[in-house]
Amino acid sequence: MTMTRLKKGLIHIYTGKGKGKTTASLGLALRAVSSGLKVCMFQFLKKHGTSSDGWLEFPNFRIVCLEQEHPMFLGKVKAGNVNSERKLRDKIKKDLTKIKRVMKTGRYDVIILDEILNCVSGKFLGESEVLGLIKTKPAALELVLTGRGATPGLVSVSDYVTRLDKVKHPFDKGQRARKGIEY
Repeated sequence: MTMTRLKKGLIHIYTGKGKGKTTASLGLALRAVSSGLKVCMFQFLKKHGTSSDGWLEFPNFRIVCLEQEHPMFLGKVKAGNVNSERKLRDKIKKDLTKIKRVMKTGRYDVIILDEILNCVSGKFLGESEVLGLIKTKPAALELVLTGRGATPGLVSVSDYVTRLDKVKHPFDKGQRARKGIEY
């Protein structure tokens, strides 16, 4: 396979209340890898690590589960707990710092920040922090942001913005999430 490098990296957003934001970013990742690009996906607000240490690697494609759990999945006991939300906010900010370092290495052509928009809409990160990350993006790096609630500021600096809207979903009839399909 011929090694491909991007001359100019653009910014993508997949947002909305519909299913398929992560799936769309994975489709982009597969297309990039099949063209010889190197891809890394960081998963925010998810806690089912893909391996014992929270990462999974394929040739030219690495998925890193940051091992964070959104308070809505913590149950009624911990949801709304200021200490657990503060710890989550601190972990997200530390992980963002690590991602900035990875971005600067030039090791990857495409970086996907899966569910980072939920970090902003959930007030675990400020819009300004994500805008700051975007400003430090190397010129040739393609950056993909997914999640609900893309802010106007993030939309304005992005090159691609796709909104996935729910028309119908089995959750509405009580169907639980199925491993391998919804997660």
